[in-house]
Amino acid sequence: MAGHADRVFAGARRIGALTLLALCGACGTVSDPAGYSAVTQDLFDFMDCRDIKGNYDGLVGREKTLADLAAKAETSASGVIVSYAAYRSELTMTRAKLVAVNRAAQKNNCDLSKKPATPPAPAPATAASPRRSNR
Repeated sequence: MAGHADRVFAGARRIGALTLLALCGACGTVSDPAGYSAVTQDLFDFMDCRDIKGNYDGLVGREKTLADLAAKAETSASGVIVSYAAYRSELTMTRAKLVAVNRAAQKNNCDLSKKPATPPAPAPATAASPRRSNR
């Protein structure tokens, strides 16, 4: 009788393992890039190149900040959990928005490599009138 129960449990373990393998394999074949379905893909399509470039620069800065924060969090003992809980979802969204910005820039023939125009230097301060001494 004990032999029969062992065979039943062994069969159940095999079926469970095969089911888990099939489910994990199905998730691995999803062709959607991370965050693609959560970001509106035409969000940047109707902007002019100046606005696209501004959004691109902001997203690149945000991606760098989040990547640095995630890397810093992962250095501690439980940092991977903190990193994924706090930063990875926003980092994934930011990267998906960067893909959308790049697509819009390509569609609108925008050059994202140009540096933004530097604002003119402030005018030199005029010399203040000398102070009068109180004698």
